[in-house]
Amino acid sequence: MNMPNFGTDVSDFRLIVANVDEREYHFIVREHPILGKIISLFENGKEYGLIDKQIAIKDTFIKSELTKLDGFNIDILHHTPGWIWIGMNQFGLHAREATYNEVEVIMKLKEDLYYIDIYEEIKM
Repeated sequence: MNMPNFGTDVSDFRLIVANVDEREYHFIVREHPILGKIISLFENGKEYGLIDKQIAIKDTFIKSELTKLDGFNIDILHHTPGWIWIGMNQFGLHAREATYNEVEVIMKLKEDLYYIDIYEEIKM
């Protein structure tokens, strides 16, 4: 089966470093032709996407995979609102609860990227 080539190169990304409360966060920004900009957290060699806990609870596949993870407390999905980081690499699935600061940083970063791109277009 031939997969369509949308001209995306996974090596084509921007690394953004944000310093908040004496902590350094690394984010990767990629441009996808259909989805637009994708921002993920890069930590300890792992890349994470942010997902709302309510979505994780309702999605049977995600919920079942999270229950299999060592060191991930599935109860955090039920007892508190918020977000979790989920990622996958060649070793499998990894996840952890997102902190308030991390969510604030990524939301601010999403806003700033919009304005940065507008500025770059106008500047050209």
